[in-house]
Amino acid sequence: MKYSFTLKDNNQKAYYLFNWFLFFLHVAATAFILNNTADNKVKLGMYILLGFYAVIGIIYYFYRKRNRATETFSLLMALFYAHFWFKYVGVIALLIFAAIYIIVTIVKGKRTTVVFSDEGIHLTRVFKTVIFPWTEMENVILKDNLLTIDFKSNKIIQVEIVEPGKAIDETEFNLFCKEQLNHIS
Repeated sequence: MKYSFTLKDNNQKAYYLFNWFLFFLHVAATAFILNNTADNKVKLGMYILLGFYAVIGIIYYFYRKRNRATETFSLLMALFYAHFWFKYVGVIALLIFAAIYIIVTIVKGKRTTVVFSDEGIHLTRVFKTVIFPWTEMENVILKDNLLTIDFKSNKIIQVEIVEPGKAIDETEFNLFCKEQLNHIS
């Protein structure tokens, strides 16, 4: 028998902060170039860019509670950032920014899953899968969508599972885990 769960993602706040870090980094870079240039065309371009940043930031402030607002804001700002790097710094800087942005976006889309099988507990994270054999477990309990994994080494993992539209039979799962723990004892 096999059970698979998707865990609640607690990294969304980190990605949100990363997006704001990029925003303020580009505002500071724009202001720095604006302050250190004598070319009126460049100054005009920087003022326009700062204006777009301000308008998009204000619009985002009012619509931030809506579905997909953060993703839309992030993508829109990434297009402005790409334009900034291409026009004022160069193609290499644009490629570096694009690579970092794409990697962060891909990592953001990954979910952590845990699979319970006869072999053990397989915890699949963004970059790797860790397998914990049943012999390392003291207890495993699922109660009200809260999964608690208690190790013999006094380490505890407690996470909320996210399974939209999928009913989980907690009694059956807990019985399976108890059988696995008793089988190895």
